[in-house]
Amino acid sequence: MLPITENFFHQDNVKGDLVVLRTTDPRHHDGRPVRLMEEDTALNFSEVLVRALEKVNEQQVNAETLGHRLVADPKGISAHTLIIQAEKARMSLTLVKNIADLAVRTYRELSNLR
Repeated sequence: MLPITENFFHQDNVKGDLVVLRTTDPRHHDGRPVRLMEEDTALNFSEVLVRALEKVNEQQVNAETLGHRLVADPKGISAHTLIIQAEKARMSLTLVKNIADLAVRTYRELSNLR
């Protein structure tokens, strides 16, 4: 076991809620280069959120496009395919609505704390 020194929690090692850990034994990382986390985690979270919303939008557009194609050319696409795509789009939209409602409710509860 390595002892924790007094300067371990020095300000250089702590950035917000991230603590930079330094390995002193080469067995800890099997000789691979150690990457320090320099990314902005909030930016990464927002990118993931935007991509997820874009995917939900794509599913909605695909379901609508399949519906138009079914009306224009009934033999070109099966109703089964349309129903599956429409249900995927509906479920993903419902999930996004529930997450948004939960986020708003949580924000309201946190803002009302006294």
